[in-house]
Amino acid sequence: MMRKRRQFRYHPGKFLAAIAVLSMAAIAGGPGSAADFPKRDITFIVPYAPGGGSDQQARRLQEGLQKALGVNLRIVYKTGGGGAVGFLELHSSKPDGYTIANVVVPNIIVTAKGENVGYKTEDFSYIGMTEQAVGALVVPKNSKFKTLKDLIAYAKANPGKLTIAGTGSAGHANFAEIVHALGIRATYVPVSGGVGKTIPYLQGGHVDAAVFASSHAAKHTTTITALGLAGSEPSPALPGVPTFKSLGHDGFEMATTWGIMAPPGTPADVVKVLNAALQKTVSDPKVKDAQIKNGLTPMSQTPEKARDFVLGTIKSVQRTEELVKTLPK
Repeated sequence: MMRKRRQFRYHPGKFLAAIAVLSMAAIAGGPGSAADFPKRDITFIVPYAPGGGSDQQARRLQEGLQKALGVNLRIVYKTGGGGAVGFLELHSSKPDGYTIANVVVPNIIVTAKGENVGYKTEDFSYIGMTEQAVGALVVPKNSKFKTLKDLIAYAKANPGKLTIAGTGSAGHANFAEIVHALGIRATYVPVSGGVGKTIPYLQGGHVDAAVFASSHAAKHTTTITALGLAGSEPSPALPGVPTFKSLGHDGFEMATTWGIMAPPGTPADVVKVLNAALQKTVSDPKVKDAQIKNGLTPMSQTPEKARDFVLGTIKSVQRTEELVKTLPK
């Protein structure tokens, strides 16, 4: 006796509804979604050498982020090009939330303007900014320049002889701001690898001075002296150090801001998970105390605010670039 075959009847409405349900399930539980994120370790790219501001930021946040996310945070260093090597590494990474990196403003803006650099400032998925420090002009502890007035007098008596170090193109921009504000001629010395490499260069007497975030000066007060701060207010972490403005040098304010970002196209729900972990971490009193002790102003932002902050800084960087063009060749 032959079995009667069951007839398959095609119902377009039911078929499309089933496809929609399956698609939504795939999206909700896909590898790049927050439904199962994170389920393995996350790589944190530091675009500068160990010991610098980005490394210090990553180390401050590491414990809290690991606790909030429930996975390990693996820190790796991808240095060179004033941060461009690390930024490009992140830009090329899979946008699934398992690779993140420091974002340093204005460095991310300045480096993105390089020829064939491979990324644009607006490409990245910004998670949040966490801390900020005003700029500082510093000298070795044993320097013959005991005050900013001493340094200016020497630079004016010896045009072009004063050497000031900085980190890559971003440091060059800060250098342009300082010499313009002080009315001096000096020679810029670019140091690749970040402030972690610049500080030994300064301590060894290879340059007369350097310009970088005041938080570094606060951390190395036994070997470095800050002569002036590029902010509107003195820093509690550097008592007695005057601002340029208080000494009659107006028109120059500089700040370095650190945050966290992810590759372009990282899903919004994954960014939201990372931001929630970041907010929880920076609200920890231990993290805030460490930031303040090191001359940093704590920050807490949504991804939207972080993106607005970064893109909103572009105009001020453009002004600085015009100053760079006026420097003697």
